[in-house]
Amino acid sequence: MPCHFFRGLLLAVALVAGIAIQPVAAAPGALAGRPVGDEQLQQVVLLSRHNLRAPLVSSGALAEAAADRWAAWDVAPGELTTKGGVLEVYMGRYLGQWLRQAQLLPATGCPQPGDFHAHANSLQRTQATAQFFIAGAFPGCHVTVEQRRPLGTMDPLFDPVIHRDDAGFQRRALRAMQKADAKAQLGADLQVVDDVVDHAASPACMGRRPCTLRADDSTFRVEAGKEPGATGSLALANGMVDALLMEEYQNAAGTAVGWGRLQDDAQWQALARVRNGYQDILFGTPEVARDVAAPLLSHVAALFQAPASPKVTLLVGHDSNIGSVLAALGISDYALPGQYEKTPIGGLLQFERWRDRHSGVERIRLTYVYPTTTQLREALPLTDAQPPGRVELPLPGCAEQGCSSAQFQQLLQRERR
Repeated sequence: MPCHFFRGLLLAVALVAGIAIQPVAAAPGALAGRPVGDEQLQQVVLLSRHNLRAPLVSSGALAEAAADRWAAWDVAPGELTTKGGVLEVYMGRYLGQWLRQAQLLPATGCPQPGDFHAHANSLQRTQATAQFFIAGAFPGCHVTVEQRRPLGTMDPLFDPVIHRDDAGFQRRALRAMQKADAKAQLGADLQVVDDVVDHAASPACMGRRPCTLRADDSTFRVEAGKEPGATGSLALANGMVDALLMEEYQNAAGTAVGWGRLQDDAQWQALARVRNGYQDILFGTPEVARDVAAPLLSHVAALFQAPASPKVTLLVGHDSNIGSVLAALGISDYALPGQYEKTPIGGLLQFERWRDRHSGVERIRLTYVYPTTTQLREALPLTDAQPPGRVELPLPGCAEQGCSSAQFQQLLQRERR
């Protein structure tokens, strides 16, 4: 990996050493937000999005789509930043403490192979994220991260591509995307993006009048072996918003973002609707989501079925992985307080299997754990006093206390078809 990764890892380890002397005195389960009571945590599967990375604005259509130069970054486009590594250390430390307090992992010492396993997509930002998580959760321990493909190539488990290759499916998927696009009604929000980046004065618009971001010019693509795709204003605006969000997370509080033209929360909310809308349109329609998420759903099902599965499994992928899994499970209407994004960087889905100590009945629950925008921007350590955001996501067809193991497997099997 690049040398800046190792510098960042050293910084992260130093930070862990500096904050580890402040133990969290919360009772078991308090960090997670749900009291343990008569339940014992049996297994956890964490599906995480990588942490803070440099945006992809140095080449292609985005490079010349703004009137002013995009912010400079000290890492290559798409790579995890040093700050992203530190933020991931905080999340790893927080969740490592919870797993030990919930008595799923040993209270001291390094995890054994049966305790913990990490598997990340084979890109720099996902592999590095997993390493930083481990540095926070298990400081001083040698824990490997599984990498199934050469660095820089996509692992099929995390590759959010279309798998079905029949014309009927493709027609239905395209109609669903077009319907979702029309329902989103993002015209006014696209205008806010247009104003912030001053698109009309950009090099891309030279000699083109009018040149504006519009809600009616998107073309969608559904093709086997490729990610769901789009061309037009919505796709361009999504890249712009991604760059502005990454800049917001990278900078300290009070630093101007968006060339000083991003000045209030209403603007950020408009940008977030564009970003979230784009993700929902491409990866959130049920039929597309079930197809794209099929490998991950099968993997999660197998982890909960196999008696030899590790007690804790960390899977590090992308926002498209989390978005498609949630949509495939029928969980689309949710909000994350304190966050603009529906699938924020460094956030993770936490699949939890609990067992009642008296009856032996097992329940599986789903929780979204995520850093808030303020925690990301200000690089705040995550503690019981300053916890990450946490939202419980009810699983369709199951009771409030969660799914039985049989119900959970039926849910995953149904959504994989």
